[in-house]
Amino acid sequence: MKTRLNKWVMLAVLLMSSLSMYAQSNIIPLPTSVKENGASFTINGQTKIYYDKGLKQQADLLYAALSPATGYDFVVSDQKKAAKNIIVLKISKGGTPIGKTDALNKESYKLSVKNDVITIEGNSAVGVFYGTQTLLQMLPAEIYNKQLQRKGIWKIKGAEIADAPSYEWRGMMLDVARYFFGKDYVLKFIDMMAMYKMNVLHFHLVDDSGWRLEIKKYPKLTSVGAWRGEGTERTGGYYTQEDIKEIVTYATARGVDVIPEIELPAHALASVAAYPDLCCTGEQYTVPTQHSISKEIYCVGKESTFDFLADVFKETFALFPSKYIHIGGDEAQYDRWKTCPHCQKRKKELGVKTEKEMQVYFNQRIQKMVKAYHKTIVGWDEIIEDGLKEKAVGMIWADSKKAFKASEAGHYSVMALTGFCYFDVAESNIPGEVKAATWLQPISLEKVYQLNPMIEGLDAKYRPQILGAEATLWSDQFIHGTILQEIAAINENRSEKYFEYLTFPRMSALAEVCWTPHERQSWPDFEKRIRTHYKRYDNAGFGYRVPLPKLIGNEKTANGFTIKLEKDIEGAEIRYTTDGTRATVYSPVYTQAVTVPKLSDFSAITVVNRNQYSLPLYFPEKYDKFKKYGQLVAEWKPSSVKGKDFGTFEINATGKINENGEYVLSFWYTEGHSRLEIKSVELYKNGVKIAEDVHDGYTGTNQENNEYKFKVDAYETGAAFTMKAVVRGDVDNDSNGAVFIKKQ
Repeated sequence: MKTRLNKWVMLAVLLMSSLSMYAQSNIIPLPTSVKENGASFTINGQTKIYYDKGLKQQADLLYAALSPATGYDFVVSDQKKAAKNIIVLKISKGGTPIGKTDALNKESYKLSVKNDVITIEGNSAVGVFYGTQTLLQMLPAEIYNKQLQRKGIWKIKGAEIADAPSYEWRGMMLDVARYFFGKDYVLKFIDMMAMYKMNVLHFHLVDDSGWRLEIKKYPKLTSVGAWRGEGTERTGGYYTQEDIKEIVTYATARGVDVIPEIELPAHALASVAAYPDLCCTGEQYTVPTQHSISKEIYCVGKESTFDFLADVFKETFALFPSKYIHIGGDEAQYDRWKTCPHCQKRKKELGVKTEKEMQVYFNQRIQKMVKAYHKTIVGWDEIIEDGLKEKAVGMIWADSKKAFKASEAGHYSVMALTGFCYFDVAESNIPGEVKAATWLQPISLEKVYQLNPMIEGLDAKYRPQILGAEATLWSDQFIHGTILQEIAAINENRSEKYFEYLTFPRMSALAEVCWTPHERQSWPDFEKRIRTHYKRYDNAGFGYRVPLPKLIGNEKTANGFTIKLEKDIEGAEIRYTTDGTRATVYSPVYTQAVTVPKLSDFSAITVVNRNQYSLPLYFPEKYDKFKKYGQLVAEWKPSSVKGKDFGTFEINATGKINENGEYVLSFWYTEGHSRLEIKSVELYKNGVKIAEDVHDGYTGTNQENNEYKFKVDAYETGAAFTMKAVVRGDVDNDSNGAVFIKKQ
């Protein structure tokens, strides 16, 4: 019995030490295997970098990463002349470090940190590069700074790491079509990706509102299609072919595959504005200054359309070595095709019944066209819904179940699901959050981490056909309503800061989802590790969203509520208030649990510095978001809404109407399956009707005409004011909501 007990004790100790080991590791994405060896390596001025044949570029990149912050001018050589205090980069000669498929083998690596030697061994140059990125994360955060740091000791804890990605597609889509980002920012974005071993830059170069790629045979694509607006309002830009070569070279050195997107047949208005004959009408259009989806698409009936695209692809493929070409393929409106004589002639020749079938024909021709260049087409999941003859990659964005159909048809899938991967959506709906897409619910950091590219229910035999996942950064907010203005006079690139705010830290979560084996992923563990990365962003010059203080508890006590918080950024402060006002960078520093009479009295923010802090953590009153509509005057519940028949709902407005003037009464739904329908509202003073507003209105998940207006001319002190609203639930009587009154 004692022996058996000792075995269990030993097993528990081993388990605890294993957990401790990972708690000490702040590497993201979490490596496949990490074993501490008790050693320690210190980088100093005598440290040398040695590299195998074919790894000079990786050695130079490591030098460029280590030298600025340390101030050391390292010897970099392909001739190993020292046995100690060295970093060695080498290609594996003994097979795969981790058992993976061929597609993932090349990205695997081993990293060994001992007292005198650091060895980074990869199955390829890109594997070695990923090893160097892990090494950088094992150093103090200041290593990412491009200026000499005062820190004197650059120590790395000894470990044996064997690592490989779970998925071969770990992507980010950068939308430069709707809003142009210059070459330098694209290079910076690649650095942001490389930090986390992200390896696919989906380059959204073409859309209705901009064409960004120089095509020498068609100069108007950039002289016309790359710009919108007139005079001082004119904005835009494009990448020259030399720019693209530089971007691709830069990305390739960092393990990033740049995949261009040439949208077709829809989202093509920019090219149509440049060359009107590409569309069905031949009319002259302009590049739009506001976001919309144009019904002007490439004419499927004209052979000249395909000649144009063949020419574009020829120049595009000369610039982008990727085996993939993204063709979009989504949101095509067929109005023009239905009335175009060329398209209808094509439809008759093909013997198809619908315009949708003609898009399948369009895609098939493009697929055949690019196959001659050994390219595979990628498109939004619409392209895999019907009959492609060759294998393609569908980016699953709207419905994860489309991956089932893609897999069964032999196609590949990349998960870019809207609920997890659309980073143009804000992380929260807290007041003060950035202007962002609102057609989706907020996507928090934890929500991103919950993504599993191998969706539930998909047969395991299809696992090789799930390539990975990708996040999208759409830039239509810059041309949707109010433009997010740059301030050129002080060189403030607000658009870049905006994108970085949306990207970090969520990209780090996606990176781990795609790299680390699913069974080893743990949100609590990731949440602890990410706390140390914000300082790395600061040093690297990357923007990010500052997380709110983490709420540990708000226990009800005899004196009110005791609130316990925790920092989600290492080295930051929490500042708080207890008087109902919002916390600022000058508020008291939180050091221990705080008790307040009511939750709405409390507010707290995370403060990195006086210019960088989080949105507030606070506890809103029930109807806090409706405060702008005035004072709460009534609530309706199922018991006060008389089902499908209209009935009278009485509202006591005494005290809320307190002087002569014009008042607005507004109805706001909060929950239930039914909306509230309103016929009229009457205003009574001391039981006598003095005003009414009669019109049909409703409030539910959306609202229309839900405001009722009254003018009070004979206010009397002490008078009783009541209102009678004629209302009903449009389906049932389960509607809930509140009524507010405001003096104009």
